[in-house]
Amino acid sequence: MRIVPQVIIQMPPPPKPASMQKPPSPPDFYGMLKCAIKQDTNQVILVVLQHPLFAQAVIGLCNTAKAFSRTPTDHTWFLGTTGWQFANQANFTVLADQKGLFLALSAILPLLDRGAANDSIKVWAFFTFADAIIAIEDH
Repeated sequence: MRIVPQVIIQMPPPPKPASMQKPPSPPDFYGMLKCAIKQDTNQVILVVLQHPLFAQAVIGLCNTAKAFSRTPTDHTWFLGTTGWQFANQANFTVLADQKGLFLALSAILPLLDRGAANDSIKVWAFFTFADAIIAIEDH
């Protein structure tokens, strides 16, 4: 009896199916903004609770407006969709010190249509906020 050596061929394991994970969703800047502030029933900002989170949300909204809008009026209306009315400006000096906020506001203002503020209180409120932060930082 002759023994024939057996050859065993091992196949690599089958590849695992590609992950079916969704790509990461972009940050929710509106949600961040809502978490960072306390508003009254008229959506007037009473206090900014988390200054860095607020600044990050504003910077994100400015960058989103620049990226997805086409005209100065589009940029302006996009930023005006969030309530920017403040009950007072007491904490604007603290906000002005938040890293990147001054630069983001300074970069977006030239792209905006100030005439749109004539038609919308919310847009006017954004300009008031942005102008105040820039004025504080400039002095």
